[in-house]
Amino acid sequence: MTKTSLKNNGCLTQRRICPCGDDQCYIKTDEDEEDISVEAAMPLESNLIQVEQHSTSEAIVDTPYVGQSFRTDDEAQEYYTNFARKNGFAIRRERSKGNPSHPLGVYKRELVCHRAGVSLPRKTAELKRQRNKKSSRCKCEAQMIIKKNVSKGTTCWIVIHFSNEHNHELLDSEEVRHLPAYRNIPPAVRERILVLAKAGCTVNLMMRALEMERGVKPGQLSFTERDLRNFLQASKSIDRETEGSELLKACKCMRDKNPDFRYDYTLDSNEKLEHIAWSYPDAVHAYKVFGDVIIFDTTYRLYAYDRPFGVWFGVDNYGNLIFLGCALLQDEKPTSFRWALRSFVSLMDGKFPQTILTDVDMGLRDAMINELPNTKHAFGIWYIIQRLSGWFSTLLGNQYNSFLNAFHQVCSLESETDFIHQWAHMVNEFGLASDRHISILSLYRSYWALPFLRGWFLGGLTSGSPICIKSFFKGFLNAQARLKDFVEQVSVAIELQNQVGEEATMRQNYQNVKIKTCMPIEEHASSILTPYAFDMFQKELVSSTQFAVYESERETYLVRRRLNADGGYLVQSFPSEQELHCSCKEFESCGILCRHALRVLSLKNCFMLPDKYLLMRWRRESSLFPKSTGYRYRSQVLRSLSSIIIQESSITKDHFNYAQWHMNKLLTHVRNMPTVDETASDVETVTSLDTALSCRRPRVRSRKVKSPDEMPKEMQELSDTQAFQETLELSELS
Repeated sequence: MTKTSLKNNGCLTQRRICPCGDDQCYIKTDEDEEDISVEAAMPLESNLIQVEQHSTSEAIVDTPYVGQSFRTDDEAQEYYTNFARKNGFAIRRERSKGNPSHPLGVYKRELVCHRAGVSLPRKTAELKRQRNKKSSRCKCEAQMIIKKNVSKGTTCWIVIHFSNEHNHELLDSEEVRHLPAYRNIPPAVRERILVLAKAGCTVNLMMRALEMERGVKPGQLSFTERDLRNFLQASKSIDRETEGSELLKACKCMRDKNPDFRYDYTLDSNEKLEHIAWSYPDAVHAYKVFGDVIIFDTTYRLYAYDRPFGVWFGVDNYGNLIFLGCALLQDEKPTSFRWALRSFVSLMDGKFPQTILTDVDMGLRDAMINELPNTKHAFGIWYIIQRLSGWFSTLLGNQYNSFLNAFHQVCSLESETDFIHQWAHMVNEFGLASDRHISILSLYRSYWALPFLRGWFLGGLTSGSPICIKSFFKGFLNAQARLKDFVEQVSVAIELQNQVGEEATMRQNYQNVKIKTCMPIEEHASSILTPYAFDMFQKELVSSTQFAVYESERETYLVRRRLNADGGYLVQSFPSEQELHCSCKEFESCGILCRHALRVLSLKNCFMLPDKYLLMRWRRESSLFPKSTGYRYRSQVLRSLSSIIIQESSITKDHFNYAQWHMNKLLTHVRNMPTVDETASDVETVTSLDTALSCRRPRVRSRKVKSPDEMPKEMQELSDTQAFQETLELSELS
């Protein structure tokens, strides 16, 4: 049986195709460090954290300290895991506080040494079939405790306690790699194992071949022969001949349950499943509103079935990633990609997107030219940045970090002329003129370099932050995933992401929008735009104050930084049509008016933004949420509101006393409200997601609540004390 890392999804592995066309060119990305751990000969700790293979041993990780901040709890776990491997031990999660119904969710985690605590008693049935193996736990007290902190709408995790005192010997680098947490089979090796198995190689021969290919001595691989056998056993249980027909049956069953579910497929000459694509009703609706710019991620494969797996994503008006559809293809040929693009447009009622962002793939580029000639095609900058290490780190050695900094600086340039000049200078400086990957980036610079993409609507998707399938489906797609269950599993993952997006939307709406310039135009925008879009607008507005305006000719203005003597952008004004055209084309790219145009509006004493510059895709009224008004919606609203109250009321003692007094009054008033049976009919049915997450929801019952006058005096005092204590506990969490 395989065990999936907490950080990834076992059934997905990155594709190895390089756009340079050389089959021998090995693509190494950050994703290569993510892997699946295979169950070892001895039983694993159930909550032992699985980790990466290469980066952990090579990374320089300082000792954690109290007050250290991380963006997420996963990032904190990864940091502590790297530290643990470097220092000769492993870690596991011990305890967590909080739950999905809590205003802050999970707000505290304890990460401990793998030898912490005492041995757990085994069940009688297990004793009969397991060896009487001595537990490795010895009450070690080494640990790191992290706690969620929410301040001004920004969430981070803070180290509140750290101890590195071990009561056992620590392992050296040779010994530590044998710990179950560090025994794993990387994705690239899994693919190679399946190829060797198909060729009829024995397990011993596979081990020797893999050792030779990776250039390590016998016994130096990150997994054992037993791990390899377990992996092969898990792979053999998959019947590729029948899985395709089972997937089609699952889609038909889904269509029977929901007529709005959509799918399309083709069969090969042997009547076997060739390609299939599907989408869900909510996704089709989301595409109608936010289908102007989408991402088609084709960088992963279902390694157990040796099939490319592609997903279409979009971004809503609150900045949430939204699922639009997915496709399982036979291969990576341009004809397969052409079918996928055709099928997607068909599933979306024939509506074409304005822009599609994809990986650097020449076959996909050819498919786009043929099937969507009127749609702008760009390469996502994050795909390129992920590949830079594999392309240039070995070639440049110690110069790689300097090259990376220079690459980011060139990417941030604004004009095409500056980019061409600085790019040539960078290539010559690092001696990369003859490198084939640099040649590809230079040849197709109009597909990824921002100066060449100005005027294309990209919806703000121009950052280098990776957008990853694995993070979207985290926890739902695993190594044992079967095609027949795939549609349902993807549906559950999407449902969870929708709930997360809905709650994030509510939190944004309850945040206090702070006006920074006191300009009427800012107040007007804040009342119409979503907090996410308003934040982009506000940054442009604040930056506009640093620019000077010179009227070059009638209704044409030169706008440049006040300290610059040359350069700048031209802004043309058409008062009769209430239009502004800026040469930077920022509005055409992201749908938010640029700082140069805003500076001209300020000069003209404009107090309200023209309606055409408040795009519908960024307005609050275009939100996909809420989807319902039932119990789930009410619960999410109250959780979001209470979370904001906790943040705001914990700032000072006066804030707390004021909020506590009003919350006591509110609690008493709500308890005294009459309850009727009609609320029961408003409770939403439990979905498959609720079952998967095992979320326990309170039952709504009709009961008579005694008024304070009817209660004994002691009960009234107890009720007030309990309400005060509940409020105090909530305030202490932040």
